[in-house]
Amino acid sequence: MSKFWATFRLTYGKKIKAKTFIITTIIMILVILGAANMDKIVKLFDGGDDTKQVAIVTNNNALYDTIKAQGEAIDKDTKFEHLTKAKAEKALKNDSVDYIVEVTQNEQKQLQGTLVDTKQVSEGDKAKWQATLSQIQKSMIAQDLDLSPTELQQLQADSQVTDKVMNGTSKGTSHVSAMEDVVASVMVSIGNVLMFFIVINYANQVAMEVATEKTSRVSEMIITSVKPTVHVLSKVLSVIAVAFTQLVIFAIAGIASYYAFDLQETLGKIDFEWTPHLMRLLLFGIAFVVLSVIAYVILATILGNLTARIEDISQTLMPLTVLMLAGFYAGFFGTMNPEHTIVRVLSYVPFFSPFVTFTRLSLESTPTMEGLIAVGIHIVLVVVLVWVAAKTYKNAVLTFEKGLVASLKRAFQKEH
Repeated sequence: MSKFWATFRLTYGKKIKAKTFIITTIIMILVILGAANMDKIVKLFDGGDDTKQVAIVTNNNALYDTIKAQGEAIDKDTKFEHLTKAKAEKALKNDSVDYIVEVTQNEQKQLQGTLVDTKQVSEGDKAKWQATLSQIQKSMIAQDLDLSPTELQQLQADSQVTDKVMNGTSKGTSHVSAMEDVVASVMVSIGNVLMFFIVINYANQVAMEVATEKTSRVSEMIITSVKPTVHVLSKVLSVIAVAFTQLVIFAIAGIASYYAFDLQETLGKIDFEWTPHLMRLLLFGIAFVVLSVIAYVILATILGNLTARIEDISQTLMPLTVLMLAGFYAGFFGTMNPEHTIVRVLSYVPFFSPFVTFTRLSLESTPTMEGLIAVGIHIVLVVVLVWVAAKTYKNAVLTFEKGLVASLKRAFQKEH
């Protein structure tokens, strides 16, 4: 056991001190800090002032007063000024106003607005002014028709449409809010991307290290003092420990950013409640990240040990890369159609289930048992891969047959 921990500490320390680990960790921490301060960065490039100056051009003073009152009620950061057309255009050229709104009224008493700017007017501003002028127009028509405020409110009332998800695992029903659905989708997207980049990074590292040891004949010296199975397991677990160390650092950076940059206030403005459905999704997400990293890293170790020449490592790892890309894109396809038959089948397929099942669990209607089955299948897969890795390393560590088929035959041959 002492030899196991000696190899583990040596490999773990070397990976932690590596330039690639330090650089990628610093970059990701900077990304997290940047995301936490995105609102401040936007304000910095916008000059730090969100207040807009809008010139209103109309011949009707009463209409201007109504527009100003309605506009300020919608957007408190917008200031309005009543100008003639000539003065408004001059102010726009001098950057005294952000844009001009010309409002006219035709014979049918319909309001017509024209937004004038030195650049393309945003669709958001167009939609805002269309809603503002439409509301004022309805009020003006209601006054002409002598409608009471109550009658006008009834006329403008929208029909209500709600959604309800029938939970197939029980006799009751459950409701999923739009915000909860958005949060679940964001969690799935972040989780799948995180799994993909961690796996592709550390799987390549462990495969390269095992192949380098083998092709440089260092392994000949190692096996004289350490059992092959002990050596390969300590190396695999040390790389997995490095991966989770990096994840912990990211988590600490995220938590620190949450409290250091007053994200509580920003996120508090969002109509969001932490529900049992989202907690279930988070727990399964953590489980799938852990299992996918372990499974893919062990598979990479097996493939790296079957490499006879270091130049062939990319070709040897091609099956793993294809498998990983297929799983990632299957999960991406699952976000668009989680109930598709192919997605449901792939949720039980090893190497695919961390991506696909995680995606399907974003639906509250997906049974928890489906996730537990996928976790169980992957735990069995990890046990099998550990056995295969130990056996192949023991039998193939000192063999240098060319070709993957010949290496596999040698790796699985019976001991005499």
